[in-house]
Amino acid sequence: MAKLTGPTTITQFDTMKSSSSKMHKLGQLGQTSDGRKFRYCRAGAGALVTGDCYSSAGQDAQFQTMAVSANVAIGGTVIGVTNGTTTVAANDFDEGFLMVSSGTGIGQSSKITSHTTGISGAAIYYTIEDPLKVAITAASSKITVIKNPYDDVVIQAVTPVAQTAGIASLAIPATYYGWLQTGGPAACLFDASVCAVDTLGVAGSTTTAGAVRVAAAGTEYIGSAMQVVPVSAYVCPVFLTLD
Repeated sequence: MAKLTGPTTITQFDTMKSSSSKMHKLGQLGQTSDGRKFRYCRAGAGALVTGDCYSSAGQDAQFQTMAVSANVAIGGTVIGVTNGTTTVAANDFDEGFLMVSSGTGIGQSSKITSHTTGISGAAIYYTIEDPLKVAITAASSKITVIKNPYDDVVIQAVTPVAQTAGIASLAIPATYYGWLQTGGPAACLFDASVCAVDTLGVAGSTTTAGAVRVAAAGTEYIGSAMQVVPVSAYVCPVFLTLD
């Protein structure tokens, strides 16, 4: 069973380090003594840019509502599914999540500890951390798997592919590990200089990838502007509330 853990105490020095090897679990929450919060992440194919906004990797529809290849009883931790057309490579979904999306056992969710590999149409076996509380069946159960939201983070697109993961406070090299800021005062690249005193909510930009701007109704708020008149193309302070 997954263990509950609180924030890891980190220092400013920790937030300025990156490594090719993983030092914490993906998504580990870190907090500095001044109250700023960070999540441990792995950069995607491109290096992170300091001050830019990043999102989780986009979800591949091939991994949604997959058929279960065999019944799994209560207490089971290995679930076989029929893979879609996208190849599953080693470690693709490690520390990600498996969910029973429909049918018998619907609503169950667990962290993925490991999985086999396979090509289009192959049987893929996912090992989960939390044993099933309700049996699932090949006849009706469907499975969705997602990557850990802090694995392969990508620049926030003008048309978002996933939820915001955080703001880069360090230029983490491509595929390296490091800390992404999610709470407290942060330096964020703005794409516009308009910010009314009574409209300080901030969201990802809809015109400039990696930038932020005043949030429009219905957008994902990531924090509040700390500068009433942010300057376009400048980094300005935002109080992040992702954590």
